[in-house]
Amino acid sequence: MNRRILKHTLAAAALLAATALAQADPVVLLNDDFDLENGGVGRAEYSGFANWSAANSDLLAPGYFYGLCQSAGGSTPCLDLEGSGNGSLTTLTTFDLAADSIVTVQFDLAGDQRGRSGNQVTASLFSTTGQTLYSEVFTLPSDADFTRFTRSIHVTDATQARFSFLSGGPADSMGMLLDNVVLTAGAVAAVQGWVTGALPAF
Repeated sequence: MNRRILKHTLAAAALLAATALAQADPVVLLNDDFDLENGGVGRAEYSGFANWSAANSDLLAPGYFYGLCQSAGGSTPCLDLEGSGNGSLTTLTTFDLAADSIVTVQFDLAGDQRGRSGNQVTASLFSTTGQTLYSEVFTLPSDADFTRFTRSIHVTDATQARFSFLSGGPADSMGMLLDNVVLTAGAVAAVQGWVTGALPAF
């Protein structure tokens, strides 16, 4: 086989192998739609979440303002991130993240549906040593329907981390709504480096 054919053969093989790895399903770290919380019954300042440590967050479901979720184009249950004040949610699980990995976070946010202004939500991924791996503030109009947000975070060094939401703005018990939180992780960064890396010269 001459060098030119060999070079193209190796390039094709590398691309096929990289594509196969890139298409592999990522590991699902968390997938939470809150549907099973409290037996599907709403509750003010609910703290019994299966996956979260919570403060000042209302579970909106039959029995407690469940119509707000539908008003925002979603389904019941969902969360109001303000109970008696600005609320917070932090994952109970500490996730083990590999070096040079991609963590993808996805969640649905909606406006408060009650005519308030100035509400915001900060989403963060942070290590157990206090390093902020990702943080972003989200704002929406009061009457905004649920919008899906997806962010990919490159984790350069192996670490342990948690994910959180923090409500901000006027602490008037009428915060933004949250639903359908998904976290996945995969070694996408290494695959991308392989695909774009230079082949040895022949």
